[in-house]
Amino acid sequence: MAIATLDTPLYNSRIFNSYLRLLRERYYYVSIPELLSHAGMQEFEINDPEHWFTQRQVNLFHDKLVQLSGNPSIAREAGRYVASPGALGFLRDFLMGLAGPEYVFTLGARIAANFSRSSSYATRKLGPRELEVTVTFEEGVAENPRQCDNRIGFFEAMFLMFGFSLPEIRHEECVFKGATLCRYNIRWEPSTADRLTLMRRLSFFLLLPVTVTAACLSSNTTMEVLSLGTALLYLILVVWIQRIERASLLASMGGMRASSEMLLGQIKGHYDSALMINEIGEVISSRTDLDEILSSVNQVLRKRLNYGRGVILLANPGRSALVLRSSFGLQPEELSALEGLQHPLEGAGFPGIFLSCFTEQKYLLVKDYAESAGQVSPINFAFFSSLGVKSFICAPIVCEGESLGILAVDDCNRDGELVQSDLNLIQGVAPVIGIAIRNAMRLANERDLSEQLRKASEQLEKRVQERTAELSRANEELEFLYDSVSHDLRTPLRVIYGYGELLLDGYAERLDDTARQYLSSMIRGGEQMEATLDRMLDFSEARVSELNLEPVDLSRMARRIMEDLKVTDPGRSLELQIEEGVVVTGDRGLLTSIMENLLGNAWKYSAAQPGCAIAFGVREGACFVSDNGDGFDMALADRLFAPFQRLHDSSKFAGHGLGLSLVRNMVQRLGGKVWGVGEPGKGATFYFTVAGTVGHAPAQKAVPPVAAGIALWSGVSPL
Repeated sequence: MAIATLDTPLYNSRIFNSYLRLLRERYYYVSIPELLSHAGMQEFEINDPEHWFTQRQVNLFHDKLVQLSGNPSIAREAGRYVASPGALGFLRDFLMGLAGPEYVFTLGARIAANFSRSSSYATRKLGPRELEVTVTFEEGVAENPRQCDNRIGFFEAMFLMFGFSLPEIRHEECVFKGATLCRYNIRWEPSTADRLTLMRRLSFFLLLPVTVTAACLSSNTTMEVLSLGTALLYLILVVWIQRIERASLLASMGGMRASSEMLLGQIKGHYDSALMINEIGEVISSRTDLDEILSSVNQVLRKRLNYGRGVILLANPGRSALVLRSSFGLQPEELSALEGLQHPLEGAGFPGIFLSCFTEQKYLLVKDYAESAGQVSPINFAFFSSLGVKSFICAPIVCEGESLGILAVDDCNRDGELVQSDLNLIQGVAPVIGIAIRNAMRLANERDLSEQLRKASEQLEKRVQERTAELSRANEELEFLYDSVSHDLRTPLRVIYGYGELLLDGYAERLDDTARQYLSSMIRGGEQMEATLDRMLDFSEARVSELNLEPVDLSRMARRIMEDLKVTDPGRSLELQIEEGVVVTGDRGLLTSIMENLLGNAWKYSAAQPGCAIAFGVREGACFVSDNGDGFDMALADRLFAPFQRLHDSSKFAGHGLGLSLVRNMVQRLGGKVWGVGEPGKGATFYFTVAGTVGHAPAQKAVPPVAAGIALWSGVSPL
């Protein structure tokens, strides 16, 4: 048990029920409503055997009781009153069925647990008619002295109940005298029944010598009469004692029977509750639709619960109001009217019982609905009053900490009000209903989501097919455009710059310098245009050509390409590093174009350097080509591979702006990627990968010659 406080429920209502019975019988002038109001108690709570009160309420109750009754010892008197018929109901009948007070005290721990959670009891036998009872309090419990007096009175009642005189109770060790526990030494005298039994046994032993004496003196008439009288007196005594013992035994058996019937009734109630929860569990496992689950749950509630009517209201999707989803015990016209009522969760002008139950997740036991007039709207109050609602229970339906709705039940045909035991039963049912509703909602959401995903998948598939068809048409048109541009423009273009060459060769001496310059520019433009058309054809072929995958030695290919480039400028100073044995699996034609473009760019952009440095090799699984040329600004890196985008002055570096775009397309066709890093004036390095295997058996490891001048992306995995 956790550390108790003044507001921890510790004391059962049956303790105070005996107080009220005592007041009604002997203290009729005491105002019970005033007493209960001062203590914060309700009479229906005291009548409920499953209700528990706090230490704060008990203290207020005792203080006010002494003031109203004028009797400081009334707590002990109330304890003794337990011996009165009907004081403890079936529990008194159960105690009367035991062998005697001594056996009652041996069961003290079990009996005390039905009345108090504040302490534990231990009993020890000290002698033939002497016991020691020790009461140890739970941590944090702080009783008042009158509760100690009431406990002593209860001990006395155990003896009075069995016909004993008041026992001698010595209470020298007490928490109110500085001790840590309360210890009671109880000593008692034999009861009347015990004395009669002893008398019968003694008379039996006296009968034998009297009979022998009478036989010896049989001639003496006086002795004969005395002997006969003694025998007759003994028989009468035996019959009388047996009748007393028989009456006591019958009373004990009657108490046992009454308590047994009461316990059997409670067991049946618990069995019905367990059976109901089991049936609701079966509903959960066999239903998936929310309406079916609610309908089945209502059938179980109506069958197993002793209530005439019930409703289940759930929050709407926007959680702005409670909506009726299921009910039982209502007439069609009542159900129709109930569906028309509003139970808002937001902006309500009244606190509302349903609203408080839902938002605060509190179980509410409303004893008198007439007292709730100020808490609900006039329309709702008038409707439920017309149904004859007097006392009802409202329970939140909660699952995983979230309020889903409320369950409300009542029984207008029941005599008396609903009590705590009814609320306890609903507390066990509501969470099970919450699980059923949450499972149904999740299944419904999953079905809706599955349907939405199916429709979205169908729409996406349709759009993909449409886009694929559009892309195919666009590719066909693009291929046609490439072919048309590259072929149809090539002939007139050759005519233009071809006649220009003829004109320059045959009539150069007749032309002035300006005319010859114009012709030279026209010829160079035509040649550049034809080269661009060739690149466009390469671009087209790279997109549609069939791949022929094979191992390709890129080291050997790089060395051949560089030999061809050196022929174009044999006087250039070149530091060339080529890592040997770099072999990849790919299409030889595409790999040749990739290497020619990258090495050609390195050759072109490093031409202005006094010492040209170019390298090829493998770095972290990616092939690279680096140079110490003009470089580029990384802020413009997103334009590197776009068609017809140039990052350098065309007057300084010739080109058509398609080389790197062509490289990107070819690398992507091979299942890889390409990127570049650089710095203005310090060179550039371009990396590319292919999906095929990259391997090497290097004789010499190539290092980018501009490694000191270029911040390479060594921290990023290229694959």
